[in-house]
Amino acid sequence: MIEMLRGLLIQKNADGAVIDCGGVGYGVLMSMSSLARLGPADAQHVNIFVRTQLSQDALRLYGFIDAGERQMFDCLLGTSGVGPKLALAILSTFDANELTHVIANEDRASLTRIPGVGKKTAERLLLELKDRIGKGTMSAAPHAVSNTISVITDVISALVNLGFTPQAAEESAKDVQKNLSGIEDVATLVKEALRRSRPKQA
Repeated sequence: MIEMLRGLLIQKNADGAVIDCGGVGYGVLMSMSSLARLGPADAQHVNIFVRTQLSQDALRLYGFIDAGERQMFDCLLGTSGVGPKLALAILSTFDANELTHVIANEDRASLTRIPGVGKKTAERLLLELKDRIGKGTMSAAPHAVSNTISVITDVISALVNLGFTPQAAEESAKDVQKNLSGIEDVATLVKEALRRSRPKQA
């Protein structure tokens, strides 16, 4: 399973982007917010978190600018009646922090602004996502959630640079962040990850 793509951003369109990894162009479907944060398609180096979806007729890659957005995508897919297309539409309207805040405040009106989401779907999202999103995340202020996501992303990047595979780096970062709750110093978290695990070569 593909977990991350690191390569050159060579193309962007309304639906996603093409990332050149070692001469192979991977097409990834992305939310509008992630596409906007990618910047111009001028062969710049990018890191994209990925979810792979296999259907009867196609293999599709969904890309995310950070691990927090991918985690929210996973939560959305676990909601009744929400498929990848609607999940991206939701994340194109609200980023992960904003959506967390909307759910925490039971803001039905905001949810119905999303294309394809009516009153019934909004009610279902509120009901199911409040159970799926951790209580700690639900009660956190938006800026606090953003800081946590940023720290985890920085730890993952540092571990990959130190020789971890992307998947191992993500697992290790989440593990130390969970066990060292409240600590947001990247250096401290990286040191703890190195103490707990041996780097795995990509």
